[in-house]
Amino acid sequence: MKTLVVYYSRTGTTKTVGKAIAKELKADSDEIIDLKNRLGPVNYIIAGKDATLRKLTKIKVKKKPEGYDMIIIGTPNWGGNITPAVRTYLTNHDLDGKKVGFFCTAGGQNTEKIFEEMKKLTPKSFTAGSLSICEKEMESGDYEEKVKSFTKSLKKQI
Repeated sequence: MKTLVVYYSRTGTTKTVGKAIAKELKADSDEIIDLKNRLGPVNYIIAGKDATLRKLTKIKVKKKPEGYDMIIIGTPNWGGNITPAVRTYLTNHDLDGKKVGFFCTAGGQNTEKIFEEMKKLTPKSFTAGSLSICEKEMESGDYEEKVKSFTKSLKKQI
């Protein structure tokens, strides 16, 4: 089963987790590039507002998910919401009939709402699992064990 790990990362945290998941699964990976500038304090505030308003954005990716059997999608938690880049990715790509997994990096906020919304955006996909990583786990390195546990459960479904 061909697997793709795709993620959006403004600061690099979600990218670190995405790369770790891809390595464990021996999967391809792809970073979603938001063509709107999200860096800096002012753009950070605008980004949070865009996420809250569930706005879409222009994105760029290198790999098309249609060529994969399982797609693992990662987003940071922006005020309890999916980033506009990930929302756009899930809206613009046909993942019907695919196995999907979700991961989210967060400063400590509950991510269940985010996973529920990601499931709603992929209604004809089979959800293989989800992983939430908080800031403290990133700082301590404990996220690595959670990634291994998550990927172990995904491998059983491949």
